[in-house]
Order: sequence, then structure tokens, then C-alpha cells
Amino acid sequence: MATQLETDDLARLLLSASDAEPTNAEIHPEADATDAESTARSNAPSEDVESGGHKGTSADHTGTHWILTTFVLLGDMFGLGTLTLPADFARLGWAVALPVIIICALGMVYSGILFGRLATHLPASHAFDQLGASAFGASGKRMVYATVYLTILFEPVIFHLTCMESLQQMLYSANVSQIAAGVIVAVLIFPLGLVQGIEEVSSVAILGTIGMLLAVITATYKLWFLRAIDLMPTEIVHRGHFNTTLVAIMDLVFTYGGQVNWMRYITGMRHRSQFKYAAGATSAFMTVLYIIMGSVGYYRLGSVFDFSRPVTSILPHDAWNVLMNAGVFVHCIFAYQINLNVWADMVLHILVPHMNHPASRRTTVGRLTWAAAIVIGIAFSFVISIFFPYFSIVMALIASIGDLAAAYALPAMFGLRLLGDRMPTWEKVLCYIIIPVSLVLSGMGVYSSLASLINEFWQRQ
Repeated sequence: MATQLETDDLARLLLSASDAEPTNAEIHPEADATDAESTARSNAPSEDVESGGHKGTSADHTGTHWILTTFVLLGDMFGLGTLTLPADFARLGWAVALPVIIICALGMVYSGILFGRLATHLPASHAFDQLGASAFGASGKRMVYATVYLTILFEPVIFHLTCMESLQQMLYSANVSQIAAGVIVAVLIFPLGLVQGIEEVSSVAILGTIGMLLAVITATYKLWFLRAIDLMPTEIVHRGHFNTTLVAIMDLVFTYGGQVNWMRYITGMRHRSQFKYAAGATSAFMTVLYIIMGSVGYYRLGSVFDFSRPVTSILPHDAWNVLMNAGVFVHCIFAYQINLNVWADMVLHILVPHMNHPASRRTTVGRLTWAAAIVIGIAFSFVISIFFPYFSIVMALIASIGDLAAAYALPAMFGLRLLGDRMPTWEKVLCYIIIPVSLVLSGMGVYSSLASLINEFWQRQ
């Protein structure tokens, strides 16, 4: 056995030496979107990797540990959804909101397990569409483009919008306009967006998590202890409009969303198979704080407040409010950086595939191209934020378009196709249930979110 392992290791070393220069397939992995068979071959599963030995990947001795990846996930996922929790509880009532949160938490844990298994099964994959191509060829790629990448396209918008909102609340005495706040955010995010490596971005994710934790603790304290807020009635089950109920459910899905970015994080890990630990730890941490924040906010505010705005923006202006919004701003500016990084990586992956290789992006042309992608992403987010400043509804729309598909439907489909022979019967049944349920909810959520968005827009006009 030892001799066989040594022989295998020697063979891998010789192959690595002969492949010192990246091959055309490595530099241009997406050169031909219809060449599904070639993509599948390049992503052929490694038995060593699948068995847990992590052999055959270049991330054995480099990349992030799963604990650091946990902070990246928290920096990306823990935050914005928290700000809508009191409104979501009010739209649903106790008996609906709490079970939905638990279901989403368990769903995120399983999603993390499935993502880790898929990425480990296909060690050469570094993007979501490559999983789709390996599972269903060109059709799998198109499914990813229509859902996951469309969501990544709009993700930075919600962070630009929230940064604007929190900045206005912090500087309420100066009466900063929406456009001025948007420009300030754009100027601040540009130098952060120029950082290309996900490892460098990971190092500041801890600051974003601390900032959001500060905001949540401050908001909870203010809601619970300050007597200036009158106690309002709550409901076991809220019987509201169908669109309003669906928007609330989609908001809760968003609080556990972010799976559209997961392949970017997994491929930067030291051991892909350990991603499940990061996803599980993140889900547990967020669930505890979500239940506390949602319960306290709903118990104190009831249903009499503006559901379309984050909870930090509806509380009275004072020093506590400034501290709260400062924490939100710190979190959102770094979460914006993370999502803008994923945004630029996706754009270059699709439009400039010869720059997929890290060495290509370190050249002068590569850096300028990255900077151009960052500028376009910021400008796009700024324009959408100015014309559609409806925090809760925009968040629900993003969740409806991609978070359900990226978190549940597509991984389940790809898992059945690529890992089906290794799945127990109960897991196959679970995946077959997940696929239609998530797709139906996604369609209904898109319809309800768009209807609410159009209604809010015309009312504003």
C-alpha cells in the first residue's frame, strides 16, 4: 500500500512539473459554452479527493481554513436580513415566522454539505456553471446563468442601498440627500473593490461581522429597554395579503441566502470537503441571533411601522441610532466588497475567459480590466439604488430569483446527477422534494416581489 501511494505521489509530481505552464483548458475553461463533454472530462471526479484525502487539488497547502471561511460567510450572509426580521415577523405572525427560520437554517446546513461534496467530487471546478456543465452539459450552464449569475449581478445593489440608508441615518443632522449618500458610498467602495484575491478580502470579513453584531446588539437593547417605544399587539398568525406574506418568506430566505457566492469561497479553501463545517457554524450563529432580533423587534413594535425600511432606520434618532447604523455601515461596506469581488470575478469569467487564470489578472492589463469591471458594478448598483430604494422588496426579489435556486434546486439537481449512486434513498427522496418546492416558491416570490416593487414605485411617483 505504501509503495502504491509513493508511486501515485511521484506520478502527480511529474505531471505537475510537466504542466508548469497553464494549459489552454486552464486559462480558457469557458471558451466554448457548448463543449459540455470537454468540461465534464476536465472535472472528472478524483477518487482520492472524494475519499477525503484531498489529493489532486492545489489547495492542500494553500487557501483559507474553514474557520476563516466561516467569518467570510458571516461577513457576507449575516447582516441585511437581520434588519427586516421584525417586519417579517409582523407580516407572518409567530406561528409562521419561527418555523420558517428553522427550516431555512436546516436547509442551509444541508446545502453546505451538498456544495462541499460537489466541489470535492469535481476538484477542477472553480465556478458554479462548471458544476452545471458536468451534470447537464450546456443546459446546466444555462440554468446557472439564468438564476445564480443573475442573482450575483444584483447582489451588490442591496449593499449599496443599505450603505446609503445607514449613512443617511448616521448623518441625520446634516440631512444628507440620497444621491449624495450614494456618491459617498461609491467613492469609499472603489479602492476596496480593487482587491482581487478572496484571501485578502477574507481578512477584513471579521470587521464586517463585528460591525453587524454591534448593530444587532444595540438595536435589540434599544428595542427592549428603552421606554420611549410603546408596546404594540402581536399575532399568532397574521392574515395579510398573499403578496405581502410571500415577500416576508422571501426575506427570510434571503437571510440564509448567499449560496450564489459559495463556489468562490470553496475554491479558495485549503480543503473543500470542510466547507460543511463553515456552513453549519454560520447557520447556528445566525439562527440564534435572528430569533432574538425578530422576536424582540416584533414584540416591541408589533405591526405598526414602515415594513419597507430596515429596523435601524425607523427607530428614534439619537446616539444609540448613530451607533447602530455605524455598525450596519461597517458590515455593509465590507459585505459590499465581498459581493463586488464575486461580481467582478463572474463578469470576467464570462466575458473575458482568458483572464480566469490568477496570473493573467496580476498583469497591468488584468488589473485595469478588473478595475473597469469594478467601476461598472458600482455604477450599476448606484443607479438601481437611486431609482428603487425599497430595501425589503429588493431583498425579496433577489432571494426569489436566485437564492432559492442556488441554495436548493440546482445543488439538488446536480447532486442527483453526479452523486446519485452514492446517495442513500432518503437523501434522493429529499432532493426530489426540494427541487419542485423551491422552484415553485421561486416563481411565486418573483411575481409577488415584482408586483410589490411596481406598486411601491408608482406610489412614490
